[in-house]
Amino acid sequence: MKASAIGDPLSVAEVCDGISEALLKHFGTEVWVRGAISGLNRSANGHVYFTLVDPEEIGGRPTAVLNVALFARAKAQVNAILKRTGAMRMEDGIEVSIAGSVEHYASGGRVQLIMSMIDPSYTIGQLAANKAAVLRRLADDGLLHRNKQLGLPVLPLRIALITSGGSAAQADFMHELDGSGISFSITLFDVRVQGLEAPPTIVSALESVRPGQFDVVALVRGGGAKTDLVAFDDFGVAAAIARCPTPVVVGVGHEVDRSIADETAAVSTKTPTAAAGWILQQVLVFDQRVEVATERLMIAARAQMVTSSQDLSQRQRRLVGAANAATAAAERHLERSVFRLGSTTRQRITAAAHELEMKDLRQKALDPALVMARGWSITRTSDGELVRSVAQVSDGEQLLTQLLDGHLASTITGVTGPDLKNEESSL
Repeated sequence: MKASAIGDPLSVAEVCDGISEALLKHFGTEVWVRGAISGLNRSANGHVYFTLVDPEEIGGRPTAVLNVALFARAKAQVNAILKRTGAMRMEDGIEVSIAGSVEHYASGGRVQLIMSMIDPSYTIGQLAANKAAVLRRLADDGLLHRNKQLGLPVLPLRIALITSGGSAAQADFMHELDGSGISFSITLFDVRVQGLEAPPTIVSALESVRPGQFDVVALVRGGGAKTDLVAFDDFGVAAAIARCPTPVVVGVGHEVDRSIADETAAVSTKTPTAAAGWILQQVLVFDQRVEVATERLMIAARAQMVTSSQDLSQRQRRLVGAANAATAAAERHLERSVFRLGSTTRQRITAAAHELEMKDLRQKALDPALVMARGWSITRTSDGELVRSVAQVSDGEQLLTQLLDGHLASTITGVTGPDLKNEESSL
């Protein structure tokens, strides 16, 4: 290329030709470049456009960007390579090693890599390396088994479903549960499950789950290549699963490899349908346990009723025997009491009759009529006073004497007695 001077400047076309010559001289007809895909766009005419950035600058403002164009004629060859491996797809955030020619697009004034080849083993190796690094970090932070330590729900009826709304994964999950006839309560958290936007939306959904709000969290998506599932190997997603206050069931549709989400979740299943099946199985097992427990309770209740009935019969027999014995004892005691009472009464009646007879005899002995029948009499003064001593009367006093068969009236003409004799002697 000729030199330029102030008096002989180069044309724009000449400069562009010089750039193209310099690129060809420096890079040759083919160069291998590694980087992370960003801004991938599949055009309607079959071409694919994206930029490559260094992996550590993905998601930020990169300091170096390389435009890449994969034209339709080369795309068929690249797709054939990817199809043979079946392990990856070209998506944003995927680290790749690609080959092509570095060309200057003169009409657009830019340099770009015209892609012609890809090395899937590089991407797979990077995914494995990144996965291993994330697992080590989770283990170092004590997060790898944290969600598993929560314990599994006994009756998972309240479900937080984290997936892409309207996706086949959601349909498969719901179909499995809807056909059970069990009344599940399912709350959908609509997230992206692929691409650069997937990790932050999944993390946001997991962090919105509150303690006690749900019985289980189901994180599901359909199958795909390894590169389609990189969101489930993301450290942020894995850490959010580990810190979730509710057990997480992962059902990501890949059959061979386990994602880091599988490693950190409480339960790992292969597909969305399998995740729903696991939840359904827990409910069915609980229902079966309830039925078994109910049957055992009924058997135990019937056995207890038989035992209680037998015990009641025994107690009834003992009670009846005791009552009969007590009644017989009471009757014997009553008979003895009646006998003793009759004997005592007869003795008392005899004693009372004897005493009454003695009183009657004494009374008869004191009966004035009987005394007077033996010759005795009763004398009273005219005032009715009983005369017991001669000192009570004097000469000329009127007296009334009662005999057995009548009364006599008399007048005292003289009084004699021991005391009066003494008195006369003294006179």
